[in-house]
Formats: sequence, structure tokens, C-alpha cells
Amino acid sequence: MSPSRRHDRHGRTPQLFRAPVPAQRTRTEAFALLAARLFADIRARVDGELDDVVLTIDDVPPADAGLELGRVLQATPAAPATLVLHRLPIADRCLDEMELADLVADVLADQAALLSGLDPDDLRPR
Repeated sequence: MSPSRRHDRHGRTPQLFRAPVPAQRTRTEAFALLAARLFADIRARVDGELDDVVLTIDDVPPADAGLELGRVLQATPAAPATLVLHRLPIADRCLDEMELADLVADVLADQAALLSGLDPDDLRPR
């Protein structure tokens, strides 16, 4: 191989082996994963009552809703019941990951209790 082929015009050699860079989750992805895990635990506690409920994550509540951490959209003939978490108001209230997990679990349990008619303390993940 000629010297001009081993180096580019800046004198660098081509990278033949690239080091794998670990994937890093964004804060939004990490929050969604946490919420999905906690909601799956709540679903397991109610024996199928929340199987048709959809969990969604919004960054902020709508302007007309005021400051809320989550809300429930009741089922209609065209759409299933939806449990909505508002990520930024929840994250702003927490100092670390443990507080975030506790608050997300509390909000999910409260909203799921509205749909199932059960006590939120019975639904809260442990």
C-alpha cells in the first residue's frame, strides 16, 4: 500500500477498529422506562382491570390544566383510557433518583386508583 493510501490528507490513519460507545439514555427515555416498570407492577396488582389503559408521558401539562403531575383521560368508544404523566413537574420536585421513583409511583398509584376504584395504597409499588 502506498503511503498516500495509509493516511488521509491530514496525516491521520483510518480508524479500522472503532471502540464501542455505550448507549446513553436521555432523561426522557429513563423517565419513560421507570414509569413503564412501575405501571407494569401496578397492573399486576389489579388482575386485568388496567390491561386496556395506555400510559403516556408528556413533558408539561396543557396550559389550561394548571400545574398537575398526572391526569386520567377516560375511555371513549374511539380510544382507550389513558393515564398521562407530566415529566417536568414531577422531575422538578425531586432531588435524586430515589425521590423520582417514589413520586412517580405515588402519582401512578393515585391515577390508577381513579380508574380501578381501589385504594391507592393497595396499588402503590413496594
